[in-house]
This record gives sequence, structure tokens and C-alpha cells, in this order.
Amino acid sequence: MRGKLFRGMAFACAIVLAGIATVTAMARSGAVAPDPDPAVPSAADFGALPAIGAPVIAPDGKLIAAKGLIKGKPVALIFETAIEGRKIRPIPIPDKHRIEWIRWAGSRRVLVSLSTAARVLDEDTRLTRIVLLDLDTGKQSSIGPRDQGVVGDNVVHVDRDGQYLLLNTQPSIYEWPSVYRVDLGTGKSTKIVSSREDVWDWYADSDGVVRVGMGTRDGRYWIYYRDRDGEDFRRSQRRDVGTGAGDTRIDSFTLAPGSAQGYAVAAGKSGRFGLYRYDFAKEALGEQIYENPQVDIDDFDLGLDGKVRGVFYEEDKPGVTWFDPEMQKLQAGLDRAVPGHLNRVVSSSRDKMQLLIWSASSDDPGAYYVYDRRTRHMDAFAAPYDSLIGKRLAAMEPVRYQARDGLELRAYLTMPPGRGDKNLPMVIMPHGGPFARDSWGYDAWVQFLASKGYVVLQPNFRGSTGFGRDFVAKGIGQWGRGMQDDIDDGVKWLAARGVVDPKRVCIMGASFGGYAAMWAAVRNPETYRCAISFAGVSDVASMLRYDGRTMAATRYFSDWRTRVQGDKHFELDTVSPLKQVERMRVPILLAHGEDDDNVPLYQSRRLHDALQKLGRAHEYVVYPKEGHGFADPVHSTDFLTRVGKFLDTHNPS
Repeated sequence: MRGKLFRGMAFACAIVLAGIATVTAMARSGAVAPDPDPAVPSAADFGALPAIGAPVIAPDGKLIAAKGLIKGKPVALIFETAIEGRKIRPIPIPDKHRIEWIRWAGSRRVLVSLSTAARVLDEDTRLTRIVLLDLDTGKQSSIGPRDQGVVGDNVVHVDRDGQYLLLNTQPSIYEWPSVYRVDLGTGKSTKIVSSREDVWDWYADSDGVVRVGMGTRDGRYWIYYRDRDGEDFRRSQRRDVGTGAGDTRIDSFTLAPGSAQGYAVAAGKSGRFGLYRYDFAKEALGEQIYENPQVDIDDFDLGLDGKVRGVFYEEDKPGVTWFDPEMQKLQAGLDRAVPGHLNRVVSSSRDKMQLLIWSASSDDPGAYYVYDRRTRHMDAFAAPYDSLIGKRLAAMEPVRYQARDGLELRAYLTMPPGRGDKNLPMVIMPHGGPFARDSWGYDAWVQFLASKGYVVLQPNFRGSTGFGRDFVAKGIGQWGRGMQDDIDDGVKWLAARGVVDPKRVCIMGASFGGYAAMWAAVRNPETYRCAISFAGVSDVASMLRYDGRTMAATRYFSDWRTRVQGDKHFELDTVSPLKQVERMRVPILLAHGEDDDNVPLYQSRRLHDALQKLGRAHEYVVYPKEGHGFADPVHSTDFLTRVGKFLDTHNPS
């Protein structure tokens, strides 16, 4: 059976290789003139899921590991970096599992984090475990403590030669995490750091020594620290986490090799997260290395010498500031070669000579390239959405508008190709979260709507993350209130400019965006002709009881429940679509994944039942074996097809 499975996977990998071959041929033939009359993609083109994702290059630069999708099933893919005669090896994943991440342990072992839905203490959750793939022996094995009650995938260090890793995990659901040393040759796990009360996060230095633990409770934090292996941990005094204006809030630590110095991502007086030096021995935040004047930083890159090479952030578009002169030069060359694109080094070999580069834009789903710094030669590697190559897509532009109270809001505007710029139908699409943000880049739903002739606006309403703590704080207690005002004001802004016909507007979203669509159908029937919700929240109070942390801005605030409700005396039923269903007279399409453990199915099902009893116009569809998104392109395509027909009926373009 195993042999048949591998043969079937290998045959199906032609789908993935077709994308690689297409983009490689394009690169070899040089610049390709744009088609003067490109084809319009179909719902199936937009419903297709990426054939490859999250690729990482091996330390020796010879192989690439990536997430893959073949016939709707996740696989791990192993590629050779050499372009001539490139071989691909698919490794199947057990049913009902999804890949969370992939990383290398040395150059011949691959770590894959798998998750599966489970029920623990009467709560739905996802359990994760790590599988080790040994490319020399072909052996696959789960790693971690044998007596472990709750599996986990929090890796705090991987040995550079792939001999061992350090795993921060709970021995049982009743204990705080401990750190285990896992021998990747034998699979043996040894506890090296015992748990401490309220300490969830442990940090190791580049030599694999666990030297820092961070505890938090009741809005305060403290540090466990030691200089070297074998010493006892010293506990610092408790300090405020930093929740008030001007307070410093630390998000994460990184240890520099061979010293008590390191780095912290923290929000200081400005409220924006930046990068600082940190002295662990003195428990002191030091010099600010970088802070963006507009937005939070997302990540930073360290060289082997422990020095900061670059900082990543997202303003209107994703950006990077390189401190390394060689990377500055490389980035400038990439941006000249492919202007108007996000060109990003996403992975590199240990010696930084082999680079994996991602290049994409809002109207180009993108491609991966392998760049050899020794030869200065770049080869195309893979196109995740090969069926869209050469087809017509729409450009997304960053815009800004004012909310009714004067707050400036950032948004993304996508205009339908070939339809002009006046008096057009519109679909506004608020993001999920709500404590998240929309970003510039390819978006299948946006592109599908634009291909059908709709203007699409994606507002980063108050409470959206990435723009500093003050902007997030403005979303406190604003479900169905200020957040919804911001969404409505985006419609009014475009209507006032004459771009949008105010009588031809619908709203569509997923998760919190689905809630916003439901609530718009109740609250503003004069503004919206129809609403479309995928995995939306219909009962806010019920969702908070289920798991309000999924709707939290934990990077900014720890008291997540009050951040949703605001005034503790506020009645959440007054902003819950289910509780106000009698006011809902706008046609609505409700869709949900049967196995959604983020926003449970009952949030849509109960609204459907209530609308049925009232005899109100709506459509309802449940997708079997799907979670808080689509894992099967057949379902994804079906959903977009339904959306298209629903809009044709209620808001034709």
C-alpha cells in the first residue's frame, strides 16, 4: 500500500512540476510581452490552492523543503535546487492533518509540524506534533517525550548539524511547559529545564543553552535568567507588562551568542513595536536599533555573528530596511529587475550564498527563484498558481480615507479592469480578526470580484494591528460600533468621489469579516443590497465563552475579554446578528466549514435556522471536512461560484 501511495503521489506531482516548468521557461526566454487581450480567469483558477508554499532551503543549499498540495491533500515536498534534471520527492501526510510549518535540522533531516483537531477538557482545539523525516534512511518518526500528554511544536533551538533539538512542551495539560533535549538520531528525549509556574516561553542561545524564561500573570511579567549551562536561573522582580499609554511592552526576546546581551521587540513611548538591545543580566531595555515612523516591525534578521542584518515591516506595502551593505545591494538589484513587486529573500543557506527569493505583486500571484551569489545567476523555481500565468488580474492600490470622527484609515482599493472609474458596483471586504490587518498583495477573493466587474475596498478599520498600540486601542469595545462605522464610511467615501454607485453595494467577509457582513445586513439595510459571510460570528457573547482569545490582540494587550466587550455593562446581544435577526431583511449567503474549530459551525447554523423560521431570503452551505478556511480546491471553487451567482442575483455588475 505504501508503494502505491508514493507512486500515485509522484504521478500527481506533475501538477506541481508543471508550474515550475512554466515559470522556468518564462525566465529562460527573457522578458515576455504582455498579452494585449489576456484571458479572464475562471472561478476554478481563483479557487485553486497554492501548489507549493513556505519553502525553506537546506543549510548546505542543495535541497528545498516546502508545503505542497496534490489533489487537495497536503504533502511535504523535497526539491533539488539544481535546475537541470531537478528531482522532486513528495512525502504524504496522514489524513485529517495539516502542515503548520517545515524547517531543516541539518541538511538531511526535515522537521514537519502537523496539527489535528481534538477535544481537550471539553474544548475544541488543535494539537500539534513534530514528525522527523530522515532523507537518508527514508524513516518518518514522531519526536518528543514519550510520556507527553499534550504534544507541542514549540522548538526553541535546532542544532546546526541536525543532531538534536530543544523542544518547549507540556508534559501534561496540568503542567507548565518544560524544555526537552531530543536526540534526532535515537529519538530519546531528556528534560533539561523543568517547568516554572506561569512561564510559557523559554529562549536558548545559538549554542543551544536555555538561558531565559519569561513568565506573565495579571498584567505583570518577570524573567528567569542564567549566564551559562549548569547555573541556576535567577528570577527578576515582577514588572508591569505595559498596557497604558507610554508604557513599554515587550513582545519577544532573542539572545546574542556568547554574552548576556540580546535583542527585544518592544513597544515604547510611541506605542509602535521596534527593535531594541536588551541586557539580560541587568534586566534592562537598551538602545533602540530601529523603529518605523508609521508602523510596527514584524520581524528582523540576524547574521551568524549575532548582528542585526535587517528589519521587516509593512507600511502601505511590505518593506525591509537592510543594515548589511551586501543585502542592500542585492535588494536594490532585485527591485530594479522586477519593479512594482515585493522582492524578498525568504530563506538562505547557512553561508548565505544560496538564496530563495519570492517575487510577487497584487496582480501577479508570484514565483520563487533560486539565486546563487557566487555565480550571480538566478533560476526560476516554482509558481504556486501556475494556472493564472498570463491571465488578466487587477492592480490593488493603497488608499486612505477619514472616518466620521476624523480618524485616518488605511485601506486597499482594487478597480475592475476595463470598467472605467465611475458609478461602479462595489463589494466592501473587511478582514478577519478583528485584531489583524489587510495587506497589499494577491488575494484570490478580491481578484475574483474584480474580474466580475466589482470595485473592492479592504479597510483597515480601527483596532487593526500593525499601526501601533494606540490604533489597536481605538478598537476596544467597538464590535458592531466604531469598527462598523469605519467600514460604512469607506462606502460613503467612494460614493462621494463618484467611483461607486451607492445603490449597488454589497459586503463580504470571513471570520470577523463575516460577522461584519452579518451585522451590516441588520444594522444598515439602506447601505447594502446583500451580504456574504464565510465562517462568521453571529453571537458575540457565545463566541467569547467558546474562546475569545481567537479575537484578541495579544501582542498589544493581555486582558483580551474586556478588549472585545469594552464597557463591562455593555450588552453584547445588542450587536449580535443572531439576537437581532428579526431586523435582518437583506439577502445573505452563509457558508461555513463543518470542522471549523476557530469559529464553530453553530455560529452560522443558528442564524440559518432563525432566518428559516422567519422566512427571510438567504442561502446556506456547509463544507464537509473544512475548517476555518479551505483545504480542498473543489470547495473553494464551489464557494466562489456561489458568490458569483448570488451577486448576479442581488447586485448584478
